Amino acid sequence: MFLQEGENDLDNLHGNWPLANRQMEASLKFSGYEHKLVMGTGGHNGRHGGAILPASLRWLWRGHTDASATDVSE
Repeated sequence: MFLQEGENDLDNLHGNWPLANRQMEASLKFSGYEHKLVMGTGGHNGRHGGAILPASLRWLWRGHTDASATDVSE
């Protein structure tokens, strides 16, 4: 599970989003899930997520082998 959050994200009557994501990270860690939380300094927008998208995808797909490279003989 990959989580991305901004320190200045929403904090309103519906909750504090940065805090909620830190709590989610703690829950994932406690449960033994493979996860990563990347905190930025921005607010509720796509700038940080867009900036780290290539690194996020590399993390998500690490260790993956290309299935098309395997021999699938019939």
